[in-house]
Amino acid sequence: MISQIKSIRIETGARLHFGLIDTVPPFGGIGVMIDQPATIVQITERDAFTVTPRYHERALAIARRFCVIAGRTELPNLAIHVLQAAPPHSGLGSGTQLSLAIAEGLCRFYDLELPAEAIAVQIADRGKRSAVGVHGYFGGGLIFESCDGNTDTQLNPIQRRVELPDQWRLVLLRPTVDASPVSGDEEAEKFSHLSSNSIDDNRLRIMITDTILPAGEAGDFASFADAIEAYNRASGMLFAQAQGGPYNGMVVTKLIEALKTHGARGVGQSSWGPGVFAWCEDETSAQTLAQIISSPSIEVQIAKVRDDGRRIHSC
Repeated sequence: MISQIKSIRIETGARLHFGLIDTVPPFGGIGVMIDQPATIVQITERDAFTVTPRYHERALAIARRFCVIAGRTELPNLAIHVLQAAPPHSGLGSGTQLSLAIAEGLCRFYDLELPAEAIAVQIADRGKRSAVGVHGYFGGGLIFESCDGNTDTQLNPIQRRVELPDQWRLVLLRPTVDASPVSGDEEAEKFSHLSSNSIDDNRLRIMITDTILPAGEAGDFASFADAIEAYNRASGMLFAQAQGGPYNGMVVTKLIEALKTHGARGVGQSSWGPGVFAWCEDETSAQTLAQIISSPSIEVQIAKVRDDGRRIHSC
């Protein structure tokens, strides 16, 4: 396995998750890829295996799984530089985007050709609960993840993918104090106490297929934003027992209420939060909302939908 590549750089966006369809496998759900905050990973030749210190443990585990698949007995001699990454545990799918960028970067650096699913599941070790971020990494867009497959399937397929109007924007808000991030063992523990609700499962699926997707395809902003907000709240209620209501904690709940008071549309919580989003019809309205809601205790960012997958540059 000999490669002529000396350096490879992978840039991807972030993932907003509007909610699962069910609380048990295969879950299903809908989400979208956005351009900000971006994750950028660069891999270069080096005398030994090195990683940006903050991400060493994650990258080392990925590199070891890569070695098993590639038939290598030693870690590769290269440096993995994480130049930029989305904040963790904020509902932005940062772990998936970073892990996929590292995993695919290693494969491409050593000319190891694998299907996307193998890179995601076997090397990056992602997509076991929700595959929206995995499909978004490779293809972008608004993604409806199937919930009709075998529960033993490791990566749920895409049911439908929709490209949204380029002028639409999202205002992203992340409380910096007193938020309630959920991840890892705590997330698994919360899921373990939830039970399936087939009635809400069917209702949520119909909301996606009959309202959200048609409105997105038609470029009907008002209908789309209202449908996303309704779906996000309804999906959140599946987790009310674990998070105290449709949203995770009072900080997020009050922020969403404040957005609605200011006339924001398509408001919701991504995944477990504390990241919150609001849809805007264009850049001007997004800038206006961002200025109105700005606060020292809230990080505000404007993003657009990313309708393409990760971008790769090598030399």
